[in-house]
Amino acid sequence: MAKISLGRGIDSLYGEEPRDEPTLSVPVTSIHPNPYQPRKSFPPEALSELAASMKRHGLLHPVIVVKKGEGFTLVSGERRLRAAESLGWSDIPAIVRDFTDQDLLEIALVENLKRSDLNPVEIAEGLKRLSDEFRWTQENLSEYIGFKRSTVANYLRLLDLNFEVKEAISEGSITFGHAKVLSALPDAEQLRWKNEIIRRGLSIRALEEAISRKKRPRPAADQSTQEWIRENNQTLERALPCRARILKHKKGWKVELNFTKMDELETLITRLSENLEEKSEGRLDEK
Repeated sequence: MAKISLGRGIDSLYGEEPRDEPTLSVPVTSIHPNPYQPRKSFPPEALSELAASMKRHGLLHPVIVVKKGEGFTLVSGERRLRAAESLGWSDIPAIVRDFTDQDLLEIALVENLKRSDLNPVEIAEGLKRLSDEFRWTQENLSEYIGFKRSTVANYLRLLDLNFEVKEAISEGSITFGHAKVLSALPDAEQLRWKNEIIRRGLSIRALEEAISRKKRPRPAADQSTQEWIRENNQTLERALPCRARILKHKKGWKVELNFTKMDELETLITRLSENLEEKSEGRLDEK
């Protein structure tokens, strides 16, 4: 996912200027996850690499927490906290800040948007939570997060997709672009096309074209149409010095004329020429 240009930016949530704040040694078991954290998945490989770095160099950046009751709620640094737990650390360096619940959600969402790659469904869920819990409009979300308003709407629309389609987005089997196309389809069609994307490796453009082809009406093949074709084939053959066939195609109708002799073709050309001349003379007479 492309990096995002944020509105206010995460720095404004942590303070306009860097501050020399005291770092406390906080028991790892006393820190509870941020309930507003939009990220649901933490790749084991990345956590292992971070843990190895922390074991070798220590923790370069303290986690940020807020005091809640007898313990703390994590504001920033969940991957660092998880890596510390995997190393068996009993305590971790932390900076204690004073944040509201809205601050916790805003920071968790913006920090991850800026510093990590949330999958599209996680972004959508974070935006929805801002909207539901703090009554942010799509315009507010657009201004604060730095998305276009249409992009905010497209993300929120993902939450109405078929459950299996959302899972495929979260897993990376299909992209945000694919999802935008699928969001305009009924539930059953979403699932069908999701499977086609994965099976055939369809690009977004190929998906749009395939759906468009399926929506085109099939050529009429009912009995009344066939009867009409037969009748008008006979009419054409009576009017023309040749065999004629009317054919129905996907993009319209086609007439085939078959001549067995050159004279037949010349006769038709002569008739057409005379007809054109008569029409031309008629237009001159009218003037």
